[in-house]
Amino acid sequence: MAPRNLDTISTESPSTGASLVGLADCLPTVTRPYPELPPIDVRRAYLAWCAPSPWWLALVMASTTAWLLASQHPMPPLLTGLGAAALGWFRSDGPGHATRAGTAASLLLIGLAMVSATASGSHATLPLLLAVTALLLLALLALRLRAIIAMAARLQARMDATPMACRWAHLPAALSTLMVQQLRSVDPVKPSLHRTLVLATLAWAANEEAQAMERRR
Repeated sequence: MAPRNLDTISTESPSTGASLVGLADCLPTVTRPYPELPPIDVRRAYLAWCAPSPWWLALVMASTTAWLLASQHPMPPLLTGLGAAALGWFRSDGPGHATRAGTAASLLLIGLAMVSATASGSHATLPLLLAVTALLLLALLALRLRAIIAMAARLQARMDATPMACRWAHLPAALSTLMVQQLRSVDPVKPSLHRTLVLATLAWAANEEAQAMERRR
């Protein structure tokens, strides 16, 4: 199993069921009764997928800091950094709420902030445009965050409401065998195996959520 192949999970995409259907088709060879699986925090895993890339955030922070040190006015680099960080947030995986509007607002804020860094004081409307764009961007960020949190809560609730036997039935056979060996031993579950279990559970929950959305449509 290659965990990084699941990085493009988006439960609102029609292709989610097709991309993850192989997970549900893998039936494990586990003897009854099924042992209790460790707690799975699907909510945290989904939030981690929807977060921007750490490399992008590090690049934005480094460039913003360098501009702040070289500039006499802190507002243009701070607003540019906000726009760049928001752009990474809107272009990451997850629900598509406010993606287009947020991307446009992020680019607009970056452009206005860079213009304000070189414009003279005669542009009286520029600060007003910057303030309106920044407020609009913050509102769109809050809207996307709300959608992501709601989706994460639905995935966690779907997983928690599933009986333990059904959870085992949706795990790949190789992973089920390793989990049985780990759970029947006195040693704690290895972190790598637990991470793989979280990835498989998140993929199954996203697949179930996508199928439920298609049925509602």
